[in-house]
Amino acid sequence: MGCIHTTQGYDLNYTGVIFGNEISYDKEKDEIVIKEESYFDKNGKQSIKDPNDLKAYILNIYKTIMLRGIRGTYIYVCDDNLREYFAQYLDKFETEEDSIYVELDSVIPFENAVPLYNLKAAAGEFLANEKIDERDYDWVKIPNHIKPAKNLFACTVHGESMNKIIPNGSVCLFRKYSAGSREGKIVLAQHYGIQDSDFGSNYTVKEYHSTKENKNNEQWQHSSITLKPLSTDDGFELIKITKDDLEEFEVIGVFECVL
Repeated sequence: MGCIHTTQGYDLNYTGVIFGNEISYDKEKDEIVIKEESYFDKNGKQSIKDPNDLKAYILNIYKTIMLRGIRGTYIYVCDDNLREYFAQYLDKFETEEDSIYVELDSVIPFENAVPLYNLKAAAGEFLANEKIDERDYDWVKIPNHIKPAKNLFACTVHGESMNKIIPNGSVCLFRKYSAGSREGKIVLAQHYGIQDSDFGSNYTVKEYHSTKENKNNEQWQHSSITLKPLSTDDGFELIKITKDDLEEFEVIGVFECVL
């Protein structure tokens, strides 16, 4: 997120450029015009007095940042007249309105769809993929950038405790955890002592952190685990799993993306 003063010289895969209210289009004159009363950049406002020079300065800014995208550029135009003018030359971005759900008769398990688990009734389900019955679940699409695999599953994440990453009510894709570091990752975890206000159950989705101790000079073991909310509401507290409770704690899956 930036302006000409922070992004010039950087190349990005894709860029999104917002044309602000300071730039418009005069239909009668058939030309782009600048509305100085809506232009607030101090670098141009204070040093450029001639209206034609200011127009050239602003147009050069937009040309420059529109060329930063290597693979493509999306634009959003605030001014109605300018948006109408651009629409003659640019393809309109179409949002994908198709449902993330897959009709049962089209489901090919773990090839074009993964099961959507209900966390409130999920006990045992996370181990059932090898002989899963399609009729027992709703099925959701696997995103194009995710390689199909039998260790993928989805569930709905409720609440605001992770709203910086996961909006309330989002269907999220997870990968079943088997091995490897979990530090700093967003995980779906289960513990019989957890009563997360978002779920009202033994499951929670949080950012995982742990502390370790040397067990016998060769092996390390967890001494405690902290599950951190990532929320704009600072009222959510850390969930701490102490050493005595670790036997009942399990990481079910690692977060991949919001569907």
